[in-house]
Amino acid sequence: MSDVYLFRDQLQSLIQRALESSNVSQENALSVAAALTQAQIDGQVGHGISRVASYCAQARSGKVHGHATPHIAAETASALRIDAQHGFAFPAIDLAIKELPNKAKSMGIAAATIFRSHHFGVAGWHVERLAMQDTLGLIVGNSPAAIAPFGGSTPIFGTNPIAFAAPRHRNHPLVIDLSLSQVARGKVMVAAKEGQSIPEGWGLDQDGQPTTDPKAVLQGSMLPMGG
Repeated sequence: MSDVYLFRDQLQSLIQRALESSNVSQENALSVAAALTQAQIDGQVGHGISRVASYCAQARSGKVHGHATPHIAAETASALRIDAQHGFAFPAIDLAIKELPNKAKSMGIAAATIFRSHHFGVAGWHVERLAMQDTLGLIVGNSPAAIAPFGGSTPIFGTNPIAFAAPRHRNHPLVIDLSLSQVARGKVMVAAKEGQSIPEGWGLDQDGQPTTDPKAVLQGSMLPMGG
């Protein structure tokens, strides 16, 4: 099978059309497509086009509200509480990124929380956009149980991604993006879809034994950062 090469706009348009055909509004589809396209370009394939099929399925089934409009549920001079209305996280994050820099520059610090949301993709991309507006950015997110505690086999902790970004003079922002597991779970999901093995040390099977089978890890547990 030969490789297919697309320009950014072509890829984003394809993703957007797929979402719109799956009961997602045009505005939300554009926001999601932009995030997935950027993830793919940045090499974060576990959060790029590999997510399109599942996102579309979740929108069609109603698990995610494709026509949700995020709104500010509560606000102070330095804080926002954003209701994603059971929709995709990206439109809600876009709203936060639009509002936070001015608040931070006015008050010295600003924060936003988002609730009734969904998978939020590459954490680093969100804070990088804040850094592009000359602010320091920090984002944290919770996730379903995927990591067993040391010596255990049953997942208890989430991978709970965290990312930080800072602007740099005449250079691209400094971005640090990590998961609390050895590797992002999305990479294991991609390996499982492609029938590839994964490096030892990424996860355990259901019996708590090390494995290089990504499907076994998805049924078992990720390993925490630091072993």
